[in-house]
Amino acid sequence: MQGNSSFQATRWTLVQRIKEANAVDAQEALNTLCSMYWRPLYAFARGYGRSMEDAEDVVQGFLAKGIEKALFAAADKDKGKMRTFLLTAFKRYLRDEHVKSVALKRGDGKVDTTDIAAEEERWADSEATDPTASFDKRWAIIVVESAREQLQKKYASEGKSELYKALADSLTGELEEGYQSVADRLDISLSAVKVGVHRLRKRFGEMLRAEIVETIGEGEDPDRELRYLIGILSD
Repeated sequence: MQGNSSFQATRWTLVQRIKEANAVDAQEALNTLCSMYWRPLYAFARGYGRSMEDAEDVVQGFLAKGIEKALFAAADKDKGKMRTFLLTAFKRYLRDEHVKSVALKRGDGKVDTTDIAAEEERWADSEATDPTASFDKRWAIIVVESAREQLQKKYASEGKSELYKALADSLTGELEEGYQSVADRLDISLSAVKVGVHRLRKRFGEMLRAEIVETIGEGEDPDRELRYLIGILSD
């Protein structure tokens, strides 16, 4: 399942569409949000002690039920983070529902979890020690991936896909290829490469912050949330 994020359909914009749009648009918005956020829920369920099979079932059940009952219609930007809202709802579901009585047969639900094997591998490799940490870490990864996707699209729209590809390694460290090697290959100056890296990192930071703003409550500090998620990824 691929999360489709765009500035034209941001997190809170999608929530608002669920609350106000016609049935078709609301359903589409709800499906998009479920598609984006099933992975942190799976990580929480596995950390909570569910087997791989049970974790997939319980996430399927929760989101399928959520789709039917417009889960995100209860989300409110004035009341806090979307991350907190979703995890609280999922914890309540785990507590109140008996998994075996509500679990959907895999493949019969409305939420596509075809990437479950990859998610299981990612969870198994995670060093998170409790289910909430597993949820938050997977959430943080989604935020970063979404920001990188937006950045790549931005460079593509400017006709700079080759430059982005050449400099992308600098978002997580130094250029593996080396600055001078990139300059030679792209036939640009060493100075241009250094400036390009600086601009790429700056734009990534801006897009990452924009992603954060789209998942926190009104009046909350995006920089604090950003520091928290970066800390989760660094642990």
